Parts: sequence; structure tokens; C-alpha cells
Amino acid sequence: MFREDYETQAIQEAVESGMAHRELMETLGGLRISDFIPPHAGEPVADYAARATGELMVRYLAQDKDDTVPPV
Repeated sequence: MFREDYETQAIQEAVESGMAHRELMETLGGLRISDFIPPHAGEPVADYAARATGELMVRYLAQDKDDTVPPV
């Protein structure tokens, strides 16, 4: 498989899972998704897309810039 196949599928999966394209691009910080989260050797494209989406969601939530304090 070509690296572009992995990237295309992972981006589609992330967007379909609810991540806005802007959020995705911010999380990647200018990197290609396959550089940010490399595919494993022999990993099927669909498996990579699911794994990359999960990792992207975790990283996006970890960088949450919301400074609001929950009510006491």
C-alpha cells in the first residue's frame, strides 16, 4: 500500500468520527498524518485509520485550551 492510502483513509475516518478538519490540521501541526502517527509494517489500511483516529482524538483532547473552571 502507498502511504497516501493510509493518510486518505485516516483523514476520512477522523472526519467521519466527528473531528472537524480544522481541529485535525491543528492537531497535526503541519505534519502529514503518516509522519505524526506512522503505520505499522504490514498494518491494513482500515486498521491504521481506526488506530490513527483514536490517537488523534486523544492528542486533540489533551491539548484542550479551554480554561473554564467547573462550577463548585
